[in-house]
Amino acid sequence: MINPIFNREERRFRAGIRIPFFFIGMIVLVGLIQSIPLAGWEWIIIIPIAFGWYRLNLFLTDHRIAKDSPWYSGGLYWSSTSLKHYLAGWLIGLIALSSMVGLGWLLGFFSVDLAGYVSNEFTRSSNTWHYSVFLLLIQMLAVGFYEEVMLRGYVLINFKEGLSCNSISHKKALYMSIILSSLVFSLAHLFNPNASIITFVTISLAGILLAFPFIWTGNLALSIGLHSAWNFILGGVYGFKVSGLSWEASIVSVHSTGPEWWTGGLFGPEAGLSGVFAMCLSLLLIFIFLQRSMAKQSIHILWLNPAKRDELF
Repeated sequence: MINPIFNREERRFRAGIRIPFFFIGMIVLVGLIQSIPLAGWEWIIIIPIAFGWYRLNLFLTDHRIAKDSPWYSGGLYWSSTSLKHYLAGWLIGLIALSSMVGLGWLLGFFSVDLAGYVSNEFTRSSNTWHYSVFLLLIQMLAVGFYEEVMLRGYVLINFKEGLSCNSISHKKALYMSIILSSLVFSLAHLFNPNASIITFVTISLAGILLAFPFIWTGNLALSIGLHSAWNFILGGVYGFKVSGLSWEASIVSVHSTGPEWWTGGLFGPEAGLSGVFAMCLSLLLIFIFLQRSMAKQSIHILWLNPAKRDELF
């Protein structure tokens, strides 16, 4: 009789136990840290806490994963190449979102105010706009890291391992896990202000976009860089709402004057065609970058044959 909780052959809890335990635990930890009254600086400790929670889960629920496993670090293989990929993610996010703003401005759907902007509703008299932007940068660095470790570095990997069996090939299991992890990513944003069926679809597309470089390289660096860049540049540079959330300040203030099908309305560009345009451009730029920077032009071997350990780059 199959044990629905523990896999004796793999000597670890089954994916249906591992994934919710890790995911819910991460959300609770981040929520508790956000409640610490440190005026925005509490986000600095989220990165080590998120990585520590990942490691703790390897001990608590994922006993099979050991140091000789290719997924022991959850895709966090830091090297000079990783740094290049991380910075490339930031550059790609900057180019894609700046192109989105430029196109929207040419179409008359965005108006741009180059002055630094601070919302009167949120600003404390002791804070200047550049200080608020800096705190937002710290927050987005943390958000990009912990969400990628959670959704791609753990959930995606575990979905893929849980779905792989004799009747489902590694490649099919991978494709299914990309879709499932992207749906979980979208569900996590479902309670954001002004979320809708449209935002559920577009955030799912963003999840697929962020999974793409991880699938190609076996490393989370580019995904983390792009995720942090997307959030910060969208909110901290151009002053848009990010997944329905407003921010205190931005370097530039871009006002939406066009139709909601383009601007995304109260949720921000991610709910409109402008955000989909930026995602598609990001995907194209990632593809071009990886084509030119990597010798292997396909799904990384770790996804198709985890037992075979070769160089990640």
